[in-house]
Amino acid sequence: MTADPARSLSEGTVAVIGGGIAGAAASAALRLRGLPVLWIAPPREDRPRAGESLAAAARPLLETLGAGRFLDRPVHRRMETSFSNWGTRALLERSAMALPGGLGTAIDRNAFEKDLLGLALDSGATRLPTSVHTACRTDSGWWLRTIDGGTLTAGLLVDATGRSSLIGRRMTVMRRQDRMIAAVAFLRQRSSDIDPTRTTLIEAVPDGWWYASLLADGCLAVNHYTDPDLLPRGLGRDQEAWGRLIADTCYISKWIDTGGFEIAQVPDLTSAGSTWLDRAAGPDWIAVGDAAAAFDPLSAHGMTTALWTAINAAEAVSRSLAGDTAALDAYADRVADGVARFRAEQTAIYRRERRFARHPFWTRRNTPAHHAQPEPIRSTEGRQTELTTGG
Repeated sequence: MTADPARSLSEGTVAVIGGGIAGAAASAALRLRGLPVLWIAPPREDRPRAGESLAAAARPLLETLGAGRFLDRPVHRRMETSFSNWGTRALLERSAMALPGGLGTAIDRNAFEKDLLGLALDSGATRLPTSVHTACRTDSGWWLRTIDGGTLTAGLLVDATGRSSLIGRRMTVMRRQDRMIAAVAFLRQRSSDIDPTRTTLIEAVPDGWWYASLLADGCLAVNHYTDPDLLPRGLGRDQEAWGRLIADTCYISKWIDTGGFEIAQVPDLTSAGSTWLDRAAGPDWIAVGDAAAAFDPLSAHGMTTALWTAINAAEAVSRSLAGDTAALDAYADRVADGVARFRAEQTAIYRRERRFARHPFWTRRNTPAHHAQPEPIRSTEGRQTELTTGG
């Protein structure tokens, strides 16, 4: 990209920084409100990724974007049953028929994100397949330079950069509840002669918990959540260690064995801790998705939160640009309320599991210190974006 396209952009343009569900949904929602949108997001990597369980609450959010039909594609599976082994030795079943709205959808994450990308582009958002290198606040808005040397201006920034929160964490304090990590793998069957159970399973173990879900294409998504110091050393390179870890489970390992699934790869390791900004918006910026608040995957609301924040942020931006000086603060208050509710619910859920109360993973989550004011994340941690002010 050169600097030339930037010259045609007005300072009233809203720049959405970052791809993924939150970035695409925010771009589409802003365009629905008639706002000029520049979406700065690097090219997508078409690879298996964690996040397959989309809560039932996501469908009405998608419908507000005109995207409810996405969940009806055959690449996704409506969840009819789920099982959990949490706080008891028994395996407890839940049925979609017993819950208003059902259990949600086991999605193909790549297909879902591609559909949202298409929605944003079809809405008229201008997408630049690159990343921001420098974000400079000026008297009239923002001046941005991309990693490939392009420059542009925008009146307001939407931070959709995920857990990195490249803009938000430099404008306010980011808090971290824990350092939980996920080991993620996608297993295929050795043969197609066995029809595996089409369900989702959560299992608590001494060093954390497991999640497994059968996707519509027959692939079994298997995720293990624990703390970094409790993972076997070198797990991301050691297939035998990964197999031993799975073998230590009760129900997950049985499902893999009876379904004929093959442990043929090492897991990917990714951050899964709970983080959030003290304030998810300022006078000329707003954060959405994980950039605003990234929740423990046990909540199963990560993607729903991405959609909710994107849609509500678009409304707040629209109102702010129309002269409502309280709109961005009101959005930040709503996000803060959501974080408070999540923390209370998280505490209650983890306290239900008492079988492993003496093990470090569970002790850490059931002590008063864990629920005190979470530690601030230093702005020097993680990926960097230069941020300057003035001029």
